[in-house]
Amino acid sequence: MNPYYPNLFRPLQIGTAILKNRMICPPSEPHLAQAGENWPSDSLIAHYAQRAKGGAAIVTCDGNSFGTRPGGNGWDASSPDAKNYMSQMADAVHFYGAKANGVIMMFAPPGMDASAGVPQIRMMPGSKATLTSDKKEIPTEMLYELIEKYAGLAKNMADCGFDGVYIHMSYRMVLTGRMLSPITNRRTDEFGGSFENRIRFPLLLCKRIKELCGRNFIIEASVSGQDIEPEGWSLDDTVAFGRAAEGLIDILTLRSVELDNQHPTGFAKSRTPFLYMAEYVKKAGVPQAVAASAGFFDPKDCEEALASGKADLLSMARAYVSNPNYGRLLEQGKPEEIVPCLRCNKCHTGNHNLTVCVVNPRFGSEKWMDRLIVPVEGKRRVAVIGGGPAGMKAAITASERGHQVDLFEKTDHLGGMIDHSRYAAFKWPMLNLLRYFERKVNESPLITVHLDCAPEPERLSAQDYDVVIAAVGSQPVVPPIPGISRAIPAVKAFGHEEFVGENVAIIGGGEIGVETGLHLAQLGRQVTVIEMKDTAAEEAKRVHYYNMFMDAVEEYAGNLHIILNAACTQVTAQGLSYRDDQGEIHTVEAKTVLLAAGMKPDTAAAMAYADCGKQFFAIGDCGTMGNLQTAIRTGYQIANSI
Repeated sequence: MNPYYPNLFRPLQIGTAILKNRMICPPSEPHLAQAGENWPSDSLIAHYAQRAKGGAAIVTCDGNSFGTRPGGNGWDASSPDAKNYMSQMADAVHFYGAKANGVIMMFAPPGMDASAGVPQIRMMPGSKATLTSDKKEIPTEMLYELIEKYAGLAKNMADCGFDGVYIHMSYRMVLTGRMLSPITNRRTDEFGGSFENRIRFPLLLCKRIKELCGRNFIIEASVSGQDIEPEGWSLDDTVAFGRAAEGLIDILTLRSVELDNQHPTGFAKSRTPFLYMAEYVKKAGVPQAVAASAGFFDPKDCEEALASGKADLLSMARAYVSNPNYGRLLEQGKPEEIVPCLRCNKCHTGNHNLTVCVVNPRFGSEKWMDRLIVPVEGKRRVAVIGGGPAGMKAAITASERGHQVDLFEKTDHLGGMIDHSRYAAFKWPMLNLLRYFERKVNESPLITVHLDCAPEPERLSAQDYDVVIAAVGSQPVVPPIPGISRAIPAVKAFGHEEFVGENVAIIGGGEIGVETGLHLAQLGRQVTVIEMKDTAAEEAKRVHYYNMFMDAVEEYAGNLHIILNAACTQVTAQGLSYRDDQGEIHTVEAKTVLLAAGMKPDTAAAMAYADCGKQFFAIGDCGTMGNLQTAIRTGYQIANSI
């Protein structure tokens, strides 16, 4: 028995398979999926192998879903060449004692749907579902053909050494999920109408997979616990479905209701928002192992969910995205080494660029992970100028490689661009990251921190540093607006709220401007945000996060007013004036005017240190404006190169 987390590391039997612990990794598609030859790349194989090495009991391998995505852009699981690489993937996962599952994601054929003229998935809270009246109902005989096709894909996975399949039945995005819900399944044949008919299609699929692959071939079904709409799929339906699937489905994973505002972020009402669904279904006595998903990161939350009997397994994508060795660290009793996940969903971009993680610059580089942070033979003296995230990451990584580091910060504390997380309640995930960085810096015997210190270039040059790294950040953009000198940079409002008046105007409605406004509105201030574009916080539009962000803004609509398509024309002692999209001039009375019109690299401050060491690097925003992810990544990359 593990002495630190006995429930998390208790084995579990699924059929004849024994899972080494209760942590399973759902698909985390990093867009390393395909080589030019249309099969899994070496990078993707290494990516999923790392999940197993990091301690997961089941690793679900996705890429393009083994040929199951629309348009046929997935791997051809029947191809001998593809099978070779798929076999390598399963074997790589098995090498570290984990079970390997493949993904089946079933979509309707082009121009067809479960029923004609039914709602598509709702992508944002309050949005109207789009009717698909132009789509035809899938003929009955074609549904049987699809069952054979996808069961055949599962058989190919079994032949490649996979232990099971992960079947998407959630979100009403995939065909299996749409067949389950009475909202999207209005058929009148044996696959529609009654509950028994609506569950027939996915159950026949599972039955056929078991026939082809054997009864001990694991089937994990990812199911939406309930629809948002009261007339839709319910938790009681999930319970009945689980009972009807006895002997066919081995693991029931309860996912989000739909792709809207339910995924965990800093604005979530609960850190584990879907645990209640797993608890309900498990207490009802379904024959499957029940897995809870979303938000399982804090090991205390994980242990409690299992110890209380609310779930049998935990589906943990983001834990392993942000920490590739998550399970191993917990097994060794080292929770303090876990880098806090920001719950920002940058890893879930929804496009086909290389997926990234803000806090884990190694994400997607698992193929080369063992070559990273290699101890150096010749230790060097390193000066890092700037104690923000880029500077702290550079200092931490350089010290882990064995270099002696002096970290200089001009203020009396570390933090830089994430320092505002100390004051905004909804920034608690980022505050966790800041505290992690602070602890790693302060605990390192190779890092000396110099606060209230912006070293003069001449004095720094005299110290004969081998490497000087400038991480001095950025400066606010100051637009040519009459009276703009009266405005205060928005970031300075955090931690100095007592000097902010009861009525506040903010120039700029990007992410920084809206977050500042939301923070002050939560403190009772009356805030007006002026934004030139037609969308507030446009750069925050990421899956899930933006929806919850805007929900929080709406909650404080009595205090927070956002005016779009408006340009500030003047700042006065009484507030500001702006021009609307009709050309009319309006005034906003405000005791305090804040400026959030963007940031620009502080290249001059960085270049002042260019000749202060044998090598010089500029990282983070002082070189090229980016974001938190690019700041951390550049700090990590440069420190690995010296």
